Amino acid sequence: MGNNFSFGAPSRMREVPLGQYAELSFSGIMSVVDTEWGEKHSFEVTLFSHPSYESIPEHGIETVWETKSACGKELFTAASEGNMPELTKALKEQWKLIRSEEGTYFVEQINDKKK
Repeated sequence: MGNNFSFGAPSRMREVPLGQYAELSFSGIMSVVDTEWGEKHSFEVTLFSHPSYESIPEHGIETVWETKSACGKELFTAASEGNMPELTKALKEQWKLIRSEEGTYFVEQINDKKK
């Protein structure tokens, strides 16, 4: 009794345009998924800003970033090893997901200047 059913696919984050960035935090499960484009690393994130979204509420939106990038693979590997508790804690904070003019992704933790 009291079953809650849910159907449908999770929201997928749009690609960050060349030379721009999105702000997000890693809010949930990280996994490797098979897609029609091959294997990708999947990250549940809270998205706070993104140039391809017209408006995002202040509290952000829950979405999934799926990527084949070296950045995603390196992040997944580092987080999955579990021997860096500082990283696990830091992932819950805000990060910039930056896409270079050449299309390469990298992530950078946003330092809180109020501290």
